[in-house]
Amino acid sequence: MPYGGMYDAIVIGGGPAGLAGGLWLARYRRKVRIFDTEDPRNAVTWGVHGYLGLQDPPPAELRRIGKLQAVDAGAEYERCTVVSITGGKDEWMLETEDGRTFGARRILMATGLRDIKPEIEGLDDFYGSSIWHCPDCDGLSAADKNVGVIGWGRQIAAFCMYMLTWTDKLTILTDGHPAEIEDAAKRALERWNIPVREDVIERLEGKDGIVEQVVFADGSTQQFEAMFFHIASGPGSTFPADLGCQADEDGILEVDRDFETTVPGLYAAGDITPGSRLAMRAAADGIRAALGIHKSLIPDDRRLK
Repeated sequence: MPYGGMYDAIVIGGGPAGLAGGLWLARYRRKVRIFDTEDPRNAVTWGVHGYLGLQDPPPAELRRIGKLQAVDAGAEYERCTVVSITGGKDEWMLETEDGRTFGARRILMATGLRDIKPEIEGLDDFYGSSIWHCPDCDGLSAADKNVGVIGWGRQIAAFCMYMLTWTDKLTILTDGHPAEIEDAAKRALERWNIPVREDVIERLEGKDGIVEQVVFADGSTQQFEAMFFHIASGPGSTFPADLGCQADEDGILEVDRDFETTVPGLYAAGDITPGSRLAMRAAADGIRAALGIHKSLIPDDRRLK
């Protein structure tokens, strides 16, 4: 296998967390390489909101700027898929899809999450422009609008309680699934006049990227100005689980104050760690992870006892 060399750190994932981590590792004069599949979770979203210093940049533009900054600082970047990780702290070995191998003393996982998207005709026509999955990111875009929320179970009731930050005109749509909402959650929904509709959804209709109505299987319709869905999400990579990282039931990794996972030498940042799903938070965590990695690589003869 061709050997690509030894790095202080290899970053897997080129979103805000990975690019920020790679940028700052390079600024700390570490030899760092970023691998990214360039298939981001937020690719369809028209803009990244609330990112300090930038006014709603498209996701691809934010990544372009971040990549340029990281490379200009000295990081190496490649569009590539990592297929295996073996070894451990100070002697990680990574293999890429084309059979090359790379060594690393530290690894930063910034592979994010993947959402389960409802299989509903027409949804893709509006996803990212008037249908979203993240209220933190896009709740303000639905402020005071009539919003349909696709999902079921206690989690969707909690989701709606959170959505009240932006609008109280909410309807839960279970798309034929039993609502399975516990009594306490039902009472909360009733208190806020949030109805639950269990009819099967046939399709979504609208124009110019703006959803206008839901057509149900029985032929009835209901008008909406925006929609969200909240079914489930999971880690964008199985590597942390395969390597033995401790995580919660949703796959969110346990990390310490330096963003090192429970596996020594393996760090994580972004949506796969506890916290909000905001791009700005992910970038900040990438920087904190980079600092943690840098400090861990400082030799003992430069440390005061």
